[in-house]
Amino acid sequence: MTQQEIVDRLGISRGTLQRVLTGSALVKQSTRERVLKELERVKYVPNAIAAGLKTRRTKSIGLVGPAAIKMSNIGKVNAIHQAAREKGYSVIFGFSDGSSEEDARCIRDLRARMVDGFIALGRGLPYSNPHYQAILDAGIPLVTLYPLPELKTDCVYVDTRSAYRKLTKHLISLGHKDIALLIDHSTSQFTANRELGFRDAMRAAKIPVRDEWVVRADPVGGRGPDDEHAEKLTWNTTDYEYGFEGASTVLAKKKRPSAFVCLSDNCAVGALRAASLAGIRVPQDLAIVGFDDNEGAPYASVPLTTIHQPDEMTGRAAVELLLDRLSGRIQDKSPVVRKIATTLVIRESCGCQLRKR
Repeated sequence: MTQQEIVDRLGISRGTLQRVLTGSALVKQSTRERVLKELERVKYVPNAIAAGLKTRRTKSIGLVGPAAIKMSNIGKVNAIHQAAREKGYSVIFGFSDGSSEEDARCIRDLRARMVDGFIALGRGLPYSNPHYQAILDAGIPLVTLYPLPELKTDCVYVDTRSAYRKLTKHLISLGHKDIALLIDHSTSQFTANRELGFRDAMRAAKIPVRDEWVVRADPVGGRGPDDEHAEKLTWNTTDYEYGFEGASTVLAKKKRPSAFVCLSDNCAVGALRAASLAGIRVPQDLAIVGFDDNEGAPYASVPLTTIHQPDEMTGRAAVELLLDRLSGRIQDKSPVVRKIATTLVIRESCGCQLRKR
């Protein structure tokens, strides 16, 4: 049923109907109730695209994300959907395999759907910058969930460099000096900042880093570190594989570390499996720590010491920042960067309990 048919049936103006649909206070309560009752009876659904053509607003947010949603992003995506819905916005998800071409296509498709603004789950890959810059050049607000090099845009992010400094410092405080880092093969800031935090802590403690123990696990094989195609393969490889392959490689060496700092909790679970197959006890012979504090961390074969990522806080803060831009509540054109703090969660895998005995 069209709006014209509804106003004819109810004997009201198009303006009154629009005020009811937009929640305006400039409508008598009795009229509002009568209109809403009729809309419910005929199961009327407003045409958001048509309304957007008139108001230049579709009350929708474009979420630019990779095709493979890893555990570390699920919480953020859920929080974004929930926060947007509470504000009367919908979220349209755009899929990309992580390549420059697919990022461009994803953004183009979302712009064709007239989204009011963008939130990007970018991992900090430099070749994505021109496509995100095109959004900003078009005057469309953009909030990223990870700092992107040389891109001046609003950002809400978890400080992974600080988190990995904290993780490594914790292991050092327990007496560990022979510490390995298990990460993926990506060249993204997502990976680079983890390694930087690890090296920060080791340098501060004056402990040399053994390069053979900084393992960029490569389960697929044959990838160059600067190859964009490698990034696509990296994203499609599970963190379980990275942990298992990386830990297996290190544990096969003559000189073994006493602790592993892992890319994620799932990576740490893979490392736990590798240690078990090698006959190495965790935490008696080897400490393992993760990152994310996902729902499986307390239920791993050895409950994981990890860093808690406040996904709900991150997703909600991103939506609030984007809507503040859209509403004009933030008028300063300078990028707003909001850093979300993390928390160290201590369980059994680091060996704290053994040292208390």
